[in-house]
Amino acid sequence: MNISFTPEQQAFRLRFRTWLAENLATDWGGLRFTGPDDDAENAALQKAWEQKLYAAGYQGIHWPKEYGGQGMTLVEHLIVQEELGRVSAPEGINTMGKELVGPIILKMGTEEQKRHYIPRILNIDDIWCQGFSEPDAGSDLAGLRTRAVLDGDHWVINGQKVWTSFAHQADMCILLARTDPDAPKHKGLTLFMVDIRSPGIDIRPLRQITGRTEFNEVFFTDVRVPVGRNLGGINDGWNAAVGVLSFERATARLYRQARFLAEFRQLVASLAKRSEKAANPFFRQKVGTLFSELQMLRLLNLKTVSRIVNGKGIGSEASIVKLFWSELHQRIATFASDVYGQDFVLGEPEAERFRFLYLHSRAESILAGTSEIQRNIIAERMLQLGR
Repeated sequence: MNISFTPEQQAFRLRFRTWLAENLATDWGGLRFTGPDDDAENAALQKAWEQKLYAAGYQGIHWPKEYGGQGMTLVEHLIVQEELGRVSAPEGINTMGKELVGPIILKMGTEEQKRHYIPRILNIDDIWCQGFSEPDAGSDLAGLRTRAVLDGDHWVINGQKVWTSFAHQADMCILLARTDPDAPKHKGLTLFMVDIRSPGIDIRPLRQITGRTEFNEVFFTDVRVPVGRNLGGINDGWNAAVGVLSFERATARLYRQARFLAEFRQLVASLAKRSEKAANPFFRQKVGTLFSELQMLRLLNLKTVSRIVNGKGIGSEASIVKLFWSELHQRIATFASDVYGQDFVLGEPEAERFRFLYLHSRAESILAGTSEIQRNIIAERMLQLGR
């Protein structure tokens, strides 16, 4: 694997780094990296930042120009995400649209869907959420019970979704529902694009351990969706969903993975101020281990990007990336509690960022597929072990 960048790509990185220095608030990399605590204020800030990136030509980097993208490659997209993560820039509110929905529309959507939805995703005219998980269908997603029944020129949807990130701020929902109840559970599913403000949709925010309400439970009661709003074929939603999850697991966290290294460097700087701990072999060995793992993670990212650029697509190895980054971030957050000690819980301002990250990271081995499911995929599909 050639992990070097061309001179043109290096120049692109420097241009974007300069743009970031000129456009990002100078104190953003500290405690402000999550944005205001108020949901409405934070949503407005995150949306404005994404629109600013788009206006400057730094959104949809590898998406086709005919749909509003920049027409570059996934390598340039990786560079932008690394630079955004390096300075802990606002992550944005439309991650579902950009990282999940857009790629699957480009892959499986009709020409009309591409021309309508892709520019709206890029300019944040539509914020998307993902309606997959249900109270009894999380890891076993194929066991979902949300139903869609054809009624003339509409589908009528009834059911419940949960852990639906940004639903309370979204315009659209990519929704997986059962359209053939008599088919095997992995069959008879269809992926729909639903206007989240349709009559019959009840959104109830769920407050997380961090104090924020990023995700929700969503109830659908006789929600009418026009025929033609399916993405992929009717009763072929499982294949479409697998495509969404592959993107999510393999490439959707490039920004966060770069941000983890920035967090780690900030943590090491805090450790250096604590001379007794800095000299302790336990802490020195832990720093070396975590730094090595962060470098391994970047190599995994580069390998995944290289595969896609060379037309090999994303396979089950996406589960390795997802499993590694989520559990690595938890290890970094746990190490932060060791570094700060009692200050971690006594309110020291310097530790505030890492207290938030520690709480938030607890969910990272659940979202986008639990660690248990990722290990099953790796064992069964890559190592050919029995179920």
